[in-house]
Amino acid sequence: MLRSFLMLLSVLPCTTFSVAETPSTKDSRSPAVSRQAPLSLAAYGTPEKQKTKSASSDITLEERSSGSTKESSESTGTDSVEKFGYREVSDFFNIREANPQVDKGEWEFEFETKWFTRSNGERDEIGIAQTLKYGVTDDFFIELEEEQGHLGDGADQGNGDLFIVLFNRFIREDETVPAVAAQVEMRLPTGDGSSGIDAALSLITTKSITDRLRVHLEGIIETANGGSGEEDINRRHFQWAIGPGIDYQFDERTLGLLNYINRSSEEYGEHNENLLEFGVVHEIYHNGDIHSHIKLAADVGLDGQDETPNFGTKFQWSIDWK
Repeated sequence: MLRSFLMLLSVLPCTTFSVAETPSTKDSRSPAVSRQAPLSLAAYGTPEKQKTKSASSDITLEERSSGSTKESSESTGTDSVEKFGYREVSDFFNIREANPQVDKGEWEFEFETKWFTRSNGERDEIGIAQTLKYGVTDDFFIELEEEQGHLGDGADQGNGDLFIVLFNRFIREDETVPAVAAQVEMRLPTGDGSSGIDAALSLITTKSITDRLRVHLEGIIETANGGSGEEDINRRHFQWAIGPGIDYQFDERTLGLLNYINRSSEEYGEHNENLLEFGVVHEIYHNGDIHSHIKLAADVGLDGQDETPNFGTKFQWSIDWK
């Protein structure tokens, strides 16, 4: 009987250990151990969730790098800069855009030639100009220009007049608001036979219709107090001009434009001048922060007046660097 009792004691510990591993005993573990499994699931997720999240991340990165979606372009701003930035429609043309030609710390040099013919019996107008610009901020630049407006056939000799130009963009264009800018120009009588000081104020606005098509509107008022050579004879002291323009970006290097301008005559007693302008801009060189462009324009008189140019052409070469 004693032997049977000892055998019973030897069995009891095994039975107790077995009971400790029952499901009810597992559920009564300490809170620290019971929270371990949920934390593990939250951190890693199920295989299905992992796959979904990874695929979504890949798509987002691809969209941002290619700019293929509106959301990605808004988040990076890359497409906005290209869509609303400067496209070389400068004051070389009769109607310019409301974006500055140079960014902060950027320089630009321009060389320009022009030729105009009129039916008033006077000699054709031939001139050249050299311009240097510097960007003080991303919206404001200063410009110095030396212009010889009457070359050949015994015209003015020596240095030309000096022009000082200040340009500032007050409002940057976005999806709903057009760009708005102003330009102040002053002529100093440094040229041969030149006299008086002129000052002009231009107000310009630009709005994008599509990614490639834009419209512009410019208004100009000028006080003319002298002139170069014979220009100061009977010259109108208060002058003005206004006109719209459109441009279209054919590709990343080439742009075409069409402008119309209605402006007061240079002399008293003459009719207003109406001009239609066709122009093109083409980038010929691009290497890092260095860009070079050529610009061509043709002006056609619409009113048949003697003072309005019947026809004229302009050419400009420019290079900008930073």
